[in-house]
Amino acid sequence: MFNQEKFYVGVTYCGSSVQEAKELIDKVKNYTNLFVLQSGTFMGDTTAMEDIGDYVVASNLNYAVSGSVRDDYGTSIVRDNVGLDPQVLSNWLIEAKGRWGKHFIGVYYGDEPGGKMLDTTVTFKNIPLSTKEGTTRGIIEQVTKNSYTGVITSMFSNETIIRYYPNGNISMSFPKVGIVDYCPDGTIVAYKYVFENNAMMVYTFDDLTHFPLSIPSYETVLKQKPLQTCDDATVAFVNKNKGFLDALNKKQLDKKSISVFTADYGLYWWDYQSGYDVVLAELAWNNSVAQQIGLVRGAANLQSKSWGTMITWKYTQPPYLADGAEMFEQMKMSYEAGAECVLIFNYSEDPVNPNTLQEEHFLALERFWNNVVQNSDVVHGGVKAEAVFVLPKNYGWGMRAVDDNIWGIWSTDETMQELWVQLQNSIDQYGLKLDIVFEEPMYSIAGKYFDIYYWNQ
Repeated sequence: MFNQEKFYVGVTYCGSSVQEAKELIDKVKNYTNLFVLQSGTFMGDTTAMEDIGDYVVASNLNYAVSGSVRDDYGTSIVRDNVGLDPQVLSNWLIEAKGRWGKHFIGVYYGDEPGGKMLDTTVTFKNIPLSTKEGTTRGIIEQVTKNSYTGVITSMFSNETIIRYYPNGNISMSFPKVGIVDYCPDGTIVAYKYVFENNAMMVYTFDDLTHFPLSIPSYETVLKQKPLQTCDDATVAFVNKNKGFLDALNKKQLDKKSISVFTADYGLYWWDYQSGYDVVLAELAWNNSVAQQIGLVRGAANLQSKSWGTMITWKYTQPPYLADGAEMFEQMKMSYEAGAECVLIFNYSEDPVNPNTLQEEHFLALERFWNNVVQNSDVVHGGVKAEAVFVLPKNYGWGMRAVDDNIWGIWSTDETMQELWVQLQNSIDQYGLKLDIVFEEPMYSIAGKYFDIYYWNQ
C-alpha cells in the first residue's frame, strides 16, 4: 500500500542514460514528489539504480524502480532477457528500503497483466478442469490463450495438442500419427502423416476405424476444454499472477512496506486479487476517464487497496501524449476523485527522442502542483462515489467498447450490449461519482453507496 496520507505525482524515466535521468530529475523536482525508473536498460543494473536513486532522494523526491517479470516457466518476458531473478530483485529491494527509508516506496513489477490477457497470447501452466459443481476432474499441463482469436490450446506431456476454436471446431494433433478435426455438426475428418512422401492420408466418417488411434467423440473432447467459463478464466489469470508475485517474495516486501504496483487498462479487479498493492489505471487512447477511474477506484475501495492513474499515450505516433491542457484536467480529475498517485508515462518509440514529455507537459505538471496539490481549496478525494454499478461475477470484460472481448476469449453477446447501454447511462448521470465493481460475496457494498445499480435489474 502507498502512504494514504500522502499524494504522489511524478514521471517515469525509460531511457538508457544515467545523466539524462538526472537531468529529468532536476527538471521536475520542484513540482513533483515521485520519480519512477522504468528503464529496461537499467532493470538489472543495480549500480545504475542506486546511482539514480541516490540522486532522487538527495533531490527530496520519492523513488520507485521497475522490475522484470518472469513467467511460471522461469523465462524472462522482458525484451533482451534483461532484469534480475525475482529472488535477487527481492533482496535488492529490501536493501534499497534500508538505504533510502521512507523515500523508497516500491517496485513497478509487471506491465499491464490485465491488458495482456485481453489482447495478447498468454500461457498458463497446470490448469484444473472443473465441473459445474466446482470440483476438479483433472489437470492440463499447459494451456495457451491466443491473441485476439480466442483459440484455446491444450498441451499434454505426451505431446498431444488440442485446439478449441471460437466457432466450436476442435483440432486434435497426435505426435507422429496425425490430426483429427471435429465440427459441432458431428463431422469428423482424420489425417494420418505419411512421412515417406511428406503427405497425409485422409480418413472420413466411413473409414475412421482405419485410423491408427481410437478417435474420441466430439462431446468427449469438448468436455476436456479448459477455460470454459469466466470462473475458469479468473482462476487461471489470478493464479498465474500470484505465481510471479510470490516468486518476488512478496510477504517479505509487505513487512518492509515496499509496495508492488503496476499500470493497466483493464481487469483491475483481478489485478488486485492477484496480489498487487497498487494499480494505476491508464488514461489513454481517448478511453473514458470517468469509466477508468470508476473501475479502479471501485476495485480498490472494496478490496482495501491503493489506486492511482498513469497518463500515457493518446496517439501511436508523435506527439504520443495529449496536450498540456488535457493532461492537467486528467491529473486534476484523478486527484479530486481520490487517486493516491498520478504518474506520467515518459516514453516514445522514437530512437532519436525516446521522451514524450514536452515543455507544455512540464508546465502542466507545474501548474497542477501549484494550483491543485498545494491548493487547500482543492480537496484531495473531494469527489466521492455516490453510486455503484455492479457487473456479473468474474465477468472479465475489456469495456473499451460495446464489442470488446471477455477475458480475451469470448466475443460480444446480447448481455454485453445491454450492459454497455446501462453503464454509459450511469456514467453520464454520475460521472466521477460512480464506482464500477463486480458481484463478489466476500466484498460487501452494503452501506457504502447511496445508489446501487445491478447489471440484471
